[in-house]
Amino acid sequence: MRRMTHELHGDLCPLCRRPLTLVPDVIVYSAGVPYPTRIDYLPHCDSCTSDPLDSQKWNDAMNARNES
Repeated sequence: MRRMTHELHGDLCPLCRRPLTLVPDVIVYSAGVPYPTRIDYLPHCDSCTSDPLDSQKWNDAMNARNES
């Protein structure tokens, strides 16, 4: 499956300040339908999530961002 990314206009990564992208998180299928009926997306930063040292900081920062 090809990974789709869509930029979030104006949203920046809380760690590196690069633009965030949207990546599929949950793909929902309806019974008997061969294609997804809904795809939920989450903000994502390729740079911070691919770095093992920053990965936990990234998760903490995004959790704090979503709680506020």
